[in-house]
Amino acid sequence: MSSIRKITPEISIKLQLSFEKKKQLYALLKSLKADNVDFPRGLSMEMSTDDDNTLVIQLSSKRGFGTVINMVDEILEHISIGMQVITNA
Repeated sequence: MSSIRKITPEISIKLQLSFEKKKQLYALLKSLKADNVDFPRGLSMEMSTDDDNTLVIQLSSKRGFGTVINMVDEILEHISIGMQVITNA
């Protein structure tokens, strides 16, 4: 019997979030950067902005679909909480 090596594919997801005001964009970006450091091996997240008040989040995982789905869920939860704080401030 031959052994079959299970290969986990690398998954990349790009989230683009548009904001009405640049001030909201940078407040959220700052809060996300503080929460998302020291990722486990095989996971990465990069954030950038563009001229249209858009936050771009690029997620990559070499740990499978479940892990990247959990990452997206957690980041969206952080974004939701951050937007509540920003709009109620």
